[in-house]
Amino acid sequence: MPRRAAGPAPELGLYVRELRLSLRNNSGAFGYSVMITSTMAMLTSIEGSPRPAHIILFLLAAVASFALIEVIAPRAFTRSLEGETTTVIALGSSLNLLSIAAAVGLAALLGVLLPTPLSWLFASFTASVTYLLGTAVEMAIARRIEEKRHVD
Repeated sequence: MPRRAAGPAPELGLYVRELRLSLRNNSGAFGYSVMITSTMAMLTSIEGSPRPAHIILFLLAAVASFALIEVIAPRAFTRSLEGETTTVIALGSSLNLLSIAAAVGLAALLGVLLPTPLSWLFASFTASVTYLLGTAVEMAIARRIEEKRHVD
């Protein structure tokens, strides 16, 4: 008599592995998307609806922040997340609330302190840099926690 398949457990295991892969591949982009969207919403709340020129300043500054970080820390973008464990990425991503809150909070402060055109320029730049630097710290903390778990 032929053996029956073990049931849904293998399919569930496959789903969980693919879900972990999806989280691993999308966590940084997800956190950045939440942060930059919240920054735009915060500035809109403080400054009112942006004019087209303000939106262009906002996006140019956000893109420039990545370029600056890439120039300052060239190794930051050469290490692939492929070498990082899913556990470290998941833990680091769960800490993103801190870097997102810091980035949006700083953008709000700049929105209050700076004239309108400058706030659209500097808030997105500063929020992006704050988020990128903050997530690097969060990932380092997550890596240290994971290393400590394996030592203990």
